This record gives sequence, structure tokens and C-alpha cells, in this order.
Amino acid sequence: MEKYDNDSKGIIGKDGFMKKKILATLLSATMVASLAVGCGSSSTTETASEDTQTEEAAEETAEETTEEAAEETTEETTEEAAEETEATEVVAEEVPEAKYHFTFDEGVDEGVVAATRPEAALTEEEKAADPLLAGATYAIVEDDTMPLLYADGTVGNSLYVNGEYGYKLPIESLGKDEYTISFWVNAERLSTYGATLQLGRNMGADGDANDPSVTWLNFTQTEWGTNSAKIFPVAWNRNSETTAWPWVYASDDSIHGKKEWALVTVVATGDVYQAADDGLDRVASKFYINGELKWDCSNVDEAMYGGFATNILNGDGVEGYIGINYWDTIFKGFIDDLYIFDTALTDGQVLSLYEMGDTSVVPTAPEGSESSDAEASDEEAAETIDNSAVETTGTVVGETDCSSAFWSVFSDTVQVPEGESVTANFKNYTDGAENFHNFVVVLQNVADAHSADDNADYKEYGVFRADNWYWNADGDASSNADMCVAECDWNWDTFKTDMNGADVELTITNNGDTADIAAVVTTADGITYNQTYTGIAIDGDLYYCLSTEKGFLDIQ
Repeated sequence: MEKYDNDSKGIIGKDGFMKKKILATLLSATMVASLAVGCGSSSTTETASEDTQTEEAAEETAEETTEEAAEETTEETTEEAAEETEATEVVAEEVPEAKYHFTFDEGVDEGVVAATRPEAALTEEEKAADPLLAGATYAIVEDDTMPLLYADGTVGNSLYVNGEYGYKLPIESLGKDEYTISFWVNAERLSTYGATLQLGRNMGADGDANDPSVTWLNFTQTEWGTNSAKIFPVAWNRNSETTAWPWVYASDDSIHGKKEWALVTVVATGDVYQAADDGLDRVASKFYINGELKWDCSNVDEAMYGGFATNILNGDGVEGYIGINYWDTIFKGFIDDLYIFDTALTDGQVLSLYEMGDTSVVPTAPEGSESSDAEASDEEAAETIDNSAVETTGTVVGETDCSSAFWSVFSDTVQVPEGESVTANFKNYTDGAENFHNFVVVLQNVADAHSADDNADYKEYGVFRADNWYWNADGDASSNADMCVAECDWNWDTFKTDMNGADVELTITNNGDTADIAAVVTTADGITYNQTYTGIAIDGDLYYCLSTEKGFLDIQ
């Protein structure tokens, strides 16, 4: 199973990972032991003497052969190692002039301004009135009354984001898909999907409607590591027109740049490929941490799901923000020395950017800049729901402490015969931290399997979440209206709490060539909502199962 997550996420293969070559040397010598046996001697003594001489000669020959072989092998190994080192060693190179370079040095006017968000989320009426906010949760407003906050940085000063507001960058279209973005980050607090740096076009618009089209590149934290481990930074990106949602990271299930300086650099080569089986356009790319190449999708024959969406910074409506976006928790920490090049830097040039910085600098927040949110935790303090007192009455799927990771727990698989409908009833429980911490419906073609490892014939017709997000095995996601029609009448302002303890009547219908999902959800307060996924393409037997993430289901 290749996972998508929250508002979306691209899938990615492992073929692009860098591997270190291990050199091994095998030393061997061959001894010739039979030199004089049966040489025509007429005397036993003579024969013994000749045998002794033969053995001594053989030993001397073996020693000489072994020493010569060892010397030759050592010389060859040394030469090979030198050639290997010469081939892999990265040497710092001169850095070209950048399209944009924000030093964030105090007293230097670089056109950066504070960007704030109103406390109240946008209403549906406000979204309908402004196409550029149709997909946003909050509006972003320039505010020149708020100061730019400075601290010590790796190169001169750094820009401090205090968790209450961010900054807007004065950038325009690069006009191409070849570029390099590099910046230093030292986070005090990270939040899932929250932006440290987010660049793109019309980012607050409704990408599903493509009016206008939406692109973005968000350097963020996710929970897409092994067993939902938090990873940072992830270069998660999107193009609503192509429906590509790829992402790249250091591939190590780690967090870089929290309470320490890390240089984050991505390079887009400009080469477009369709190597993944979804056939979507992606731009070949490289991902670096501290000048070291961590992820290489530059070989278009091996890049697969990695890379960047096309035209992220190419076209009308380009905008860029530090620490803030239209949806998520505002970043808290330090950003320094942001470069945007309109060319693909080499490994040596990226190394030079790293060598310019001083990672020993310990920044402190400027006096009086502390946020008023009274948040003591380093992590996003998402409120969670305590379900420890819940008494279950049916078959439970998931840990009742809401600790189950994505794709780790499943109900029994149930067949839905052609022309028939099957209904399931269950109570849905969630930790309430994220919209996607709720029930998941999986439509598949075989029974008792959850991946191709379980059954070579396994295929997902689609994975459908309670929060109106879905994808299938071909990578088609919620921005692709051709996969199915998704409708719901959720109240997103109360969705997280509404779903906890809600009664769900779920009906799966097999129409022959298509399938439908209908959920009638009644909250603990007696409010009823409806969700449907219709027109889901199927081409064989239909089975379904239920799953959840950070929640549990009580199936009646």
C-alpha cells in the first residue's frame, strides 16, 4: 500500500535512494604440490631427498607467489579506491548569481513584509466571493505595522517567526521548471503540514475547480515516515491541473533542523518525465540536507514517483510565504539566507552554500517577540479526545487508545456481489487531532489481503476517507474528478468532534462496472450528515474492508 495523507500526498517509490558502494578485496594464492612424484628414481633415499627438495621448492614458490599476488592486489585496490574516491568526492564550486537572495540581515530592505491571518476562518460566502480564497481556510493579509523580527543567524542575521504571524516574499514567476531553492532553518516548533517556506501560484484558490489552477511547494513536517513517524523537512508539492502531488525528503525517518541549524536545498533540473505508472508529468529533482545529497530523482529513467510537479513557479499568481500558509499552524523558529536560483545548481555549488554558514551559532528569540499562545510544547499542541471510558459492544478495529498507525488495522473483508448492496453499522471513534483520524473504506478485488505481498493479484479500486479524500492504485487522488464523484455535507468547523462516537451506516453497492459508497453519519448530539462516493470504476470482483488511523471502530 502506498499512502496518501491529509489534504493530499503523492506516492513515491524507493528506486531513487542513494546507495554506498562497498569495496572488497579477495587475496588468494594457488600452490602446485606435485612436482617430482614418479620422476624415474631408482632409490628410496634419493626419492625422499627429491621429495624434500620438492616440498621446500614448493613452499618457497608459494611464498613468493603469495607475496607478489598481495603486492599486486594491494596496488590494484589502492588504485581502485583512489579512482572511487575521485569519482565520488564533491568539491565546492563557485555559486552563480541568484534570481532572489534574501539575507534577512537587519537594516537591509529586501521587500519582505509581515503577513498575518484573521482569527476567524473564512465563511463559505467569503470564499465564494473571492476565487483566490476559494480553497483557503484563512485569508492572509499583509501588515506593515508588524515588525520584522531578527536574531543571530548562520550568515549574519536570521529572520525570526514567533508563531503568531509570518512573512510575505516579493517574488515573481521564474518562467521555467529549472530552479534551485536553498535556506537555513532552525525550528523551535514544527506542526504537521505547517509551512516553514511555501511558494507557488494561486495557493489559496480551489484546486479541484482549477479556476485558477493551483501550484505550491511546501517545506513542511509530515507523519509519512515508517509507522507514521514524523519527518522534516518534506518538500511536498502540487499542480492541480496535472493532479500531481509528489514529495521528496531525506528518506531517513528523521527530523532535521529542529533546535539545530540545517540547510535545506532542492534542485529542479527542468527535465520532465512520466516514469511512474500514473503517467503524470514530474520534474526531475534532487534533495540535500547540509550540502549532502539525500534524494536523487534526477535520473528520469529511475525517478518514479519522486520529483516536483510542473510549473510550480512558472505562470501568473506566484506568491511566497515564510512560516505561514492558508490552512495550517504558523511556524515558530528561525529562517536564514534564502536563495532562489533560476538554474539547477551542481552538487559542488550546493556544498558551497553550506560552507558559507556557521552552524555553531545559537540563536535566541528577540526580546519581546514571544507569542501569546502560551504554548509550552515544542510540538503542535493539537487537542485530543480521551476515549478511555468508552465501552465497546461489537468487533473492535484499532487500538482503543487511538494509537493505531495508518494501514495497520483492518476489519474482515466482505464481498459485494454484482447487482447487490452490503451495509455495515459501526461507531467511529477518533483522537480528534486531525480530520483524517477517522474511518477509511478500502475497495479491492480479492479477499483477505491488504497488499500485493499478501496476494499477488491484489488491487485497490480505491481508498476512501471520512474527510472526503480518496485515491486509487494508479495514484489518482481527490483532485481527479474522473476517478469518482465525492459529495458530503460535513460541518468542517465541528467535524473532528462530530465524528467521535458517531453512528455510521455504511452501504457499498456493486453496479457491475462501478461501485458506490454511501455513509449516513449521526453524531452523538443527534445531527445527521451524509457522504457519498459514486461512479468508482471496478473491473472484477468487489470486496471491501474498514480501517482507521489514530482512532478505532466498534462494528455492530
